[in-house]
Amino acid sequence: MDQKSIGKARWARARAASLWQQADDLDRNHSGDWRARATRRRGADRLRAEAARFDGIANRLQPFDEDQAA
Repeated sequence: MDQKSIGKARWARARAASLWQQADDLDRNHSGDWRARATRRRGADRLRAEAARFDGIANRLQPFDEDQAA
């Protein structure tokens, strides 16, 4: 595996982690009426779907995390 792919995989994993965190932050916010909560829940679902997409990209570029393998 070349360094360019490893770098892209790390970037994709970091982006996925950021999106997961954003989704979790939306879920923790319980303010507003039922419509606001439903809107945030849908937004969190979209963020998680995008995070899963970036995880898939990272897995294609680097099937296993070399940092954990060592």
